[in-house]
Amino acid sequence: MQIIVPENQEAEGTDAKVPVRVYLETYGCSYNVSDGEVMAGLLERDGFQVVESPESADAVIVNSCTVKDRTWLDLKKRLNELGRQAPSVVLAGCAPRVPQQSEQLKAWSQIGPNNLAELPEVLRRTLAGERLVRTDVRHDEARLTLPVRRRNNSVEIIPISKGCLGACTFCQTVIARGRLRSFSADQILNRVRLAVDEGVTQIWLTSQDCGAYGLDIGTNLPRLMKEITAIPGDFMVRVGMANPDLIKLYLDEFAEILAHPRFYQFAHVPLQAGNDRVLEDMRRLYTVEDFRVICDRLRKASPDITIATDIIVGFPTETDDQFQDTVNVLQATGIPVVNRSRYSPRPGTPAARLKLLPSAVVAGRSKELYRRACEIAFADLDKWVGWRGPVTVEEQLKGRAAVLARNFAYKPVVLPATDATTALVSVRRRERFHLHGIPVAANAK
Repeated sequence: MQIIVPENQEAEGTDAKVPVRVYLETYGCSYNVSDGEVMAGLLERDGFQVVESPESADAVIVNSCTVKDRTWLDLKKRLNELGRQAPSVVLAGCAPRVPQQSEQLKAWSQIGPNNLAELPEVLRRTLAGERLVRTDVRHDEARLTLPVRRRNNSVEIIPISKGCLGACTFCQTVIARGRLRSFSADQILNRVRLAVDEGVTQIWLTSQDCGAYGLDIGTNLPRLMKEITAIPGDFMVRVGMANPDLIKLYLDEFAEILAHPRFYQFAHVPLQAGNDRVLEDMRRLYTVEDFRVICDRLRKASPDITIATDIIVGFPTETDDQFQDTVNVLQATGIPVVNRSRYSPRPGTPAARLKLLPSAVVAGRSKELYRRACEIAFADLDKWVGWRGPVTVEEQLKGRAAVLARNFAYKPVVLPATDATTALVSVRRRERFHLHGIPVAANAK
């Protein structure tokens, strides 16, 4: 039986039609995950079959991330591995949008993140033996109207904008995703309503910077959040990363609406460095004091809020004393969730021209930051042992008779496996970075 490209063609020598099997592999942030869900939706709409392993696929799509040098090296290795397992490979995601990286990967067909609607065509022609590169910006693409195949039926990831207003010296976001383009509130609200009608219990609002939402179309993030609170249904909303320089434009309004029970009491506010000189070198448009004020205001409105942050260790101009400033800020603010990254130069960015710090120095600082971050995280989670209340089930844990759930402060709670979407639980203990709980009856004492 001959495999055919899905264009209503008959396989030669048989009256059966066999769909092309495609394996899709996604790396990176929640926005990339959302792009991967759209890719899967587009492929299924056009007659392809999305399969669960590269070994069973006729073609592979790699939805790439390029935020770190380690990620980039792993990507090149993975492409070569997959190329030996499937006859056709298409590289998607952010890597193709960076010219220096796209050139190194010219053996593969490539499609950029703003060209998602072209994926079926690119894949068909790649299967036919062509090598295509489609990375031009397509602003006419109606991103929120494209089909979606959810990776997790409980979670709807909704991009509210794409691109960035910043000019950070270390970051490729503007290269890969372009400048800010916010999606209309009507489209976003429609996506929320449709997802809730289909039984989704968690909505994730995502963007390269949620804090920038609406500033190009005469609105802002808190106003969008307020409109979401009017949508009926049993669901919770997580707001994605928002940079401090934009949060401070509407801090009071943001803090007040985030305290609404519709939203997880969770905020992702990147610090990156706890020293103003380093922030200037990074071209970050806020001060350490701005960050402290934001944390204080969010906690005033929501005392139990979970604040997450990002910190880059070993930026080329960072001294030992300046790194210690970062550790001191982390301890003073008590941020319990820290996404820690060792600096790596990204092609096309201004900081890539700077002389790197010795790797041993960066490794030592990273180890120290991890130790301090763990102390804060464990102490924070320990406070929740004995807590009792409702949680929303997020996903089944692989290989375990257990599920991951979240409470109102977005704390991770592991429970015995259940088909329920919500539960009343009692937290019994902490295990590293998550809590363990057991279901309790609503009328139990």
